[in-house]
Amino acid sequence: MIKRIGRGLTVAGILAGTAVAVPSAVRAQGKVELTPFLGSFYPLAKMCTDCFRDGGNVRARLTNSATIGARLSYSVSRTIGIEAAGAYTPSRFELSAEDTTGFAVAASAKGTALLVSGRVLFRPARTNLHFIVGAGMVHRSGDQWKFQHDSVGTKLTSVAGILGLGVRAVVTPKFALLVSAEANLYSFDPKLGPIGDESNGTKLQSDLLVTIGIPITLAH
Repeated sequence: MIKRIGRGLTVAGILAGTAVAVPSAVRAQGKVELTPFLGSFYPLAKMCTDCFRDGGNVRARLTNSATIGARLSYSVSRTIGIEAAGAYTPSRFELSAEDTTGFAVAASAKGTALLVSGRVLFRPARTNLHFIVGAGMVHRSGDQWKFQHDSVGTKLTSVAGILGLGVRAVVTPKFALLVSAEANLYSFDPKLGPIGDESNGTKLQSDLLVTIGIPITLAH
């Protein structure tokens, strides 16, 4: 997983260097832009360890997956923008464990996650970098999550804070790419514990999105 994240961030870094070198006259962007994107979804934290609290050390996590989505942004000024974003990923629900010999076993079930947010973009002068700060929600769905919700009341929607970094890489005067890496930070309790005491306790989750999109100008 670390190697995959590293590759995504390396691409972002290369494009950032290219973008900063482009003259400001070429970097013009629309007042209102729609940016469809593709990318990767990386859950960086486990939802629980020893989830059944029986000494079996069963761990639960979401799996790395592809993601698709879009952002709608409005430039308030040259340095400030506001944005609404949504992303969908077919990330599976996975349980895994290791025995005393180090032999690992894992099982997974279908699941999906929807991430939506509203954000503020801060663009430092004379660069194509922007910083992302916002708030939103992460919503899980699919058979496994529906079962958890119906049987033990697992909360499927979590309020999240968003922190990230993006770069606009100009390929031609009329074509650009937007590359970003952003973390969705929130608390979550999967409630996989023993019957009658299901709570595992809330734990901080960090879901990383690394995406690349094509901005489409809707208004100047």
